[in-house]
Amino acid sequence: MNLPARPDLAPPAAFDLPPTSGFTLDNGLRTTLVAAGSVPKAAVRLVVRAGAVNEAPGQTWLSRLVASYLKQGAGALDTEGLADAFAALGGGLNVSADDDSMTLRAHVLAEHAPEAVRLLASVAAAPRFPAGELARLQADLRREWLLDQSQPQVLALRRFRAVLYGDHPYGRVLPEEGTIDGFTVEAARGFWEANRGAARAQLYVAGLFDEAATSAAVRDAFAGWERGPEVAPATATPRSERAVHLVDRPGAEQSTLYLGLPVPDPRHDDYVALGVVNALLGGSFYSRITQNIREQKGYTYSPRSLVSVRRHDAFWVEVADVTTDVTGAALTEVFGEIERLRDEPPAEGELAGIQRYAAGTHLLRHATPPGILDQLAFLDLQGLGREFAERYVERAFAVTPAEAQRVTREYLRPDVMTLVVVGDASAIRGQLEPFGRVVE
Repeated sequence: MNLPARPDLAPPAAFDLPPTSGFTLDNGLRTTLVAAGSVPKAAVRLVVRAGAVNEAPGQTWLSRLVASYLKQGAGALDTEGLADAFAALGGGLNVSADDDSMTLRAHVLAEHAPEAVRLLASVAAAPRFPAGELARLQADLRREWLLDQSQPQVLALRRFRAVLYGDHPYGRVLPEEGTIDGFTVEAARGFWEANRGAARAQLYVAGLFDEAATSAAVRDAFAGWERGPEVAPATATPRSERAVHLVDRPGAEQSTLYLGLPVPDPRHDDYVALGVVNALLGGSFYSRITQNIREQKGYTYSPRSLVSVRRHDAFWVEVADVTTDVTGAALTEVFGEIERLRDEPPAEGELAGIQRYAAGTHLLRHATPPGILDQLAFLDLQGLGREFAERYVERAFAVTPAEAQRVTREYLRPDVMTLVVVGDASAIRGQLEPFGRVVE
């Protein structure tokens, strides 16, 4: 059967962030308003710089407990009353904690945006922390912890981050056994009170909403929130050296591979080019590593690479679960693909396809009001302006084959990459020895 020639694709459109407006209250709360979208809904988000980075040793996952606790009532509303209040607005409350921040999210019908703002203000300023909910919330965290202990990729990430970051909070992925049981209501409340405040917070509203009414609600509901402490960044200084860190899982039929190293963070001029290189090497289905160890050799099903980012910090990592007896062979192929891109630039056609993927992914990821808020929060966390987001597509397409090779040679250095392998040590130790000193 003769098929027609594949049509030429037009380049992805430039990305334009919608216009924003905003103001800062006297207590330091910054507010950003974005008119966007076509559906009569509003995304309301309060980001507070209080995350895992603020946990002291022995407090790992305390910020997760706090995130769960913030949904258990505020002001005059108990747990059920708070959930009902958000449901009446056509949405719900979601609270999550990551490495750097605590984020309170509500996605409501547009006409209820002002009331959603008031409810978020109550949650931030007057959470109830009911003692009767502690045992249930601890049980939820214990189940999550037990599940993570059985997941080889989590175990690999724990060792990988511990090697890169040492005693820094970024290096603590899982709490020690018994830590969760030791959490108290006082510890959760104390963490929030020590780290919350208007000076550490940014409120975002995006969608179709009444800007005047929403602005008035912000000024009214948040004006009395205490300023709180200023942000005190805990700067990370990750390190990497060539060694193989082996985590034993006796009898495992697969080996989980993590290999990577620190790379420039989003403030660096090479960050966008590094993202293109990542997509070329392992960050897309048609990437070289994926095509090699999945499609051609069948060593693994879902390998991937990524540039993992925190505030002013980033690392590149390739992750794969491979059959035990090809652990060493898979590592040989992964390092071979990195070396190939270090030794010779990619063909223009191959690079062009990857650039379309990187640019298109950027556009799709930020095409909705919640996606726009993701981008704005990212820019604020990293201290970047709109220009970073709006020129991303242009800068991705500006990467030349020679530039891709240069970035690979400069930042993806196999001689200093940290390797973590979780698997049956008795079956794979000999396979790992050619790749560096084995640390168990």
